Amino acid sequence: MSITPEYAACPWPVDAACFTDEWEALEADVQQRSLALASATLYRLTGYRVGGCPITVRPCKPSCADGGIAYFVGARTWMMPSINSQGMWVNSCGCSTDCACDWVCEIALPGPVGEVYAVTVDTVTLAPDQYRVDGSSLVWTGAGECPWPACQDLTAPVGAEGTFAVEYLNSYPVDAMGAYAAGVLAMEYAKACTGSKGCRLPSSVTAVTRQGVTIEIASGAFPDGFTGIREVDAYISIYNPQALRQQTQVWSPDIKTPRVVR
Repeated sequence: MSITPEYAACPWPVDAACFTDEWEALEADVQQRSLALASATLYRLTGYRVGGCPITVRPCKPSCADGGIAYFVGARTWMMPSINSQGMWVNSCGCSTDCACDWVCEIALPGPVGEVYAVTVDTVTLAPDQYRVDGSSLVWTGAGECPWPACQDLTAPVGAEGTFAVEYLNSYPVDAMGAYAAGVLAMEYAKACTGSKGCRLPSSVTAVTRQGVTIEIASGAFPDGFTGIREVDAYISIYNPQALRQQTQVWSPDIKTPRVVR
């Protein structure tokens, strides 16, 4: 199904088995809007850990004055304390990484790294079999010298001479369970858009008092981090059981992050 530009916010794949005859009878615009709402909702409620749009980063080795390896790994040091990409203090012993004493050409990317779409050095896009992902590190596996440049021309656009960029999904990819949850939620949004009965999305009512009975529902869209739809919430709880608003991060002025192309 094609997504029109106004709703093309990196929609999730969906399980077509979730759609009924009622879905097929909807106008294409309502279907697209419902899929976009379901995708955006699940992306947010999983704490931005699943789905979303690819990002492009432009790694650059920190200056020598920084005294750390930060997001560029490859320089040999000798008994020099530094902060690694996970925010931990380490005491290097002449090795290029924390785990190996052989020369390893790698770059630590802001994790998680779900899928790498393109690695571009100068004007060349490298073949996928020339690198691999170890955790959140991009490792060179091709023949010849390591191609990762220590510095680059950040004033030039990606793909120009003297540039280096990595385009990847900065989250976990949507699996079969996520596709099913997206289909279920899209169906409920479609019911809400058309005013159909049986919509399971929560109401925005804050307080109702009738015959001495008061019912209160927190205002806002999914204030507790769950939708109230059992099969959708089961998926959300896998990635975000504590209903965090975003991924936890460790920040330090000693850790330099690569530039993200917006």
